[in-house]
Amino acid sequence: MKELILRTLTGITLIVLVAGSILLGPETFLAASLVFYTLSVIELHSVFHKVKSSRRWIQAIPGFLLIPLTYAALEYRLHPIWLAAPAGLWLFSILRWGINLPGILSFLWLALPYSSFLALGWLTGDYAFRSQLPLAVIALVWVNDTFAYLTGTLVGKHKMTPLLSPGKTWEGFVGGAISSLLGGWIIWRITGMLGAGTWMAISLIVVSLGFAGDLFESGIKRTLKVKDTGKLLPGHGGILDRFDSLLFVAPAVVILILLLKLLI
Repeated sequence: MKELILRTLTGITLIVLVAGSILLGPETFLAASLVFYTLSVIELHSVFHKVKSSRRWIQAIPGFLLIPLTYAALEYRLHPIWLAAPAGLWLFSILRWGINLPGILSFLWLALPYSSFLALGWLTGDYAFRSQLPLAVIALVWVNDTFAYLTGTLVGKHKMTPLLSPGKTWEGFVGGAISSLLGGWIIWRITGMLGAGTWMAISLIVVSLGFAGDLFESGIKRTLKVKDTGKLLPGHGGILDRFDSLLFVAPAVVILILLLKLLI
């Protein structure tokens, strides 16, 4: 019970911080994205501390540049070609100083998803910044995570992936899925944004890729023999422990919405 209370209080605090940064406008959303990316890179490098490379931090710089360039491309209509610059710089660093897993993950697993999540603020209506979509997506992710955890804790018996994530159960997965689909329908009814079918598709992305993102991070931790990626969030672990689902979900939602805009 004490663990659940601590987890709940930390979760509420994080929700307030993230939601507040989005609601206050694109500049604070950008600042929060940069902070979360930086903290995530620090955690990533800490769990890979045995990987010897003095260039790991250099290979994280392109990802740090991608986030504000994404903001500039959307807010100030900067030509999208500029977004290729961080990717080119990152590729150059890989070719110049060699491949190391933290350097690869800092761009592909962290920078691209955080940039995608930031981009959601401009993907509705007239491409002006709107807070509803990123707020709704991260709310769905956290609703799925929360109800999967609660259902799994209360009634979970059948393990899904005993090796990668022993705590995951089929009962928890179903509980999270039902809550996500219901949450997507409620969001559509309240906002009228994007359409009911789109929100059902987004909910299914949250359920499937959110689970995949959780497993991916669990695989990294199990391989490196660490329990959590950090201790910044009591009851949750580190930033990566809390945002692992979003890191897989955000790029997929961006792709879905862009495809729908092209087809409709």
